[in-house]
Amino acid sequence: MNIFEDLKIKEEKLHTKYKLIRDNLQLTGEQEILRDWVGGFEDRDNKIVKEFQTTFHSTFWEFYLFAIFKELNFKIDFSRNRPDFIIESPSKLYIEAVVSNIKQDGKQETERALDDILSMLEPPFLQRNFYNELDESIVRHSNAILSKSKKYLNEYSALDYIDNTVPYIIALSGYDQINYGNQYIYPMMALLYGAYYDMENDTYARKKSILKPNSQADISIGIFNDSKMEHISAIIFSATITLGKLTSLSLSQNKSLLKTNFVIAIRRDTDKPHWQPHVINENNPEELVDGLFIFHNPFSKNKLDTSVFRNKGIMQITADEKGHIFENDRLSLFSRLNHFPSHNFIINSLAFEAFNKFNAKDYYRMSFYKILEIDLDIEPKEMTILDVDNDSSGYNLSYIVDLEEKDISLIHELNLKDEDSIVAIIYAKLDNFGNTTQWFFHSILQKMHNKT
Repeated sequence: MNIFEDLKIKEEKLHTKYKLIRDNLQLTGEQEILRDWVGGFEDRDNKIVKEFQTTFHSTFWEFYLFAIFKELNFKIDFSRNRPDFIIESPSKLYIEAVVSNIKQDGKQETERALDDILSMLEPPFLQRNFYNELDESIVRHSNAILSKSKKYLNEYSALDYIDNTVPYIIALSGYDQINYGNQYIYPMMALLYGAYYDMENDTYARKKSILKPNSQADISIGIFNDSKMEHISAIIFSATITLGKLTSLSLSQNKSLLKTNFVIAIRRDTDKPHWQPHVINENNPEELVDGLFIFHNPFSKNKLDTSVFRNKGIMQITADEKGHIFENDRLSLFSRLNHFPSHNFIINSLAFEAFNKFNAKDYYRMSFYKILEIDLDIEPKEMTILDVDNDSSGYNLSYIVDLEEKDISLIHELNLKDEDSIVAIIYAKLDNFGNTTQWFFHSILQKMHNKT
């Protein structure tokens, strides 16, 4: 299937993202990644290429899902044209794809500015209008899911080849706002389980409804908290299946010597520091499954066996009366910055700044440091370091860091001495009044020959 076939469609009818891939990304590996995705895909309705070129998002999501199922060695039955994917093995599944798009009078992607792009490196508690955007996503995702719920009840379940004991899964990709790439799991936790994210405390609060933005309409949430949606087994979800996904995979697989963009991915860790920025390359790659989540319905009559997707790099979320369980064998992808190339020092500084913003409430700091003094003759042993990556005020701050045995061993291993430069993560211990009492090394990441 040639997804770039000239179908003689007028240029003004072609989607801007399709034209960008066709015209600007032919030498940087993204086209090759996309062709890998669609290899073996069967167009049962003879219209998917046209839809890809003109409406883009829904078919892009289907191509991505197909690539996922190929990578997981799922066997797909293409003899039927609905639901979108009939999985034959390793377990019989029906999967219906859908996307949530920006509302008609909403701010469109063509209006995206630099601030919107850089917002991918902003933690929720620093995002402007976080709760309004969260509520908007909840509403848009709810509409998409309900449409496919009705499709199953009113149409698919009556088909003679549909086995109503087989799990029915809705696969949703969020393209519902201009900055959809940083919504993470928050709207789905609220919509499905009534767990509404509290950005200030990094916890979830129980809610039964929200107000639809710019209206007084009450929208019920927690739709997986009873048996009303028992016909839906789970939701597969992502908000990061963007052009940046293609770029990130191309960089990860070194598909081209021509590097027109860089990518910084923000990942969530269960241990402190919770937020980890990664500059994507062959040594620190993004995988196809990164950014994919599965939310299980505890009241489903045909439950999806968690073993089907276990240890595949996909986060699975389950719920019971005790709370929520998050299961994954790799760090989950929160967001991704895909931007024009720059000097390595600037890219690293952006990653450091993101780390410091996201982990500020836990008092972790990553930076370039110059060693002013190493004193191993006192107790506690300590190192005085100078932060040479200036903050916005232009001041260089110094820190006295207490050394532990692991730090001393690393000092000897790296042959660190006064005036050396390092990349390191430090963290503070506080007293009962919130005052810093001690600084420690979380890790010394690298000894630098110079600042660049």
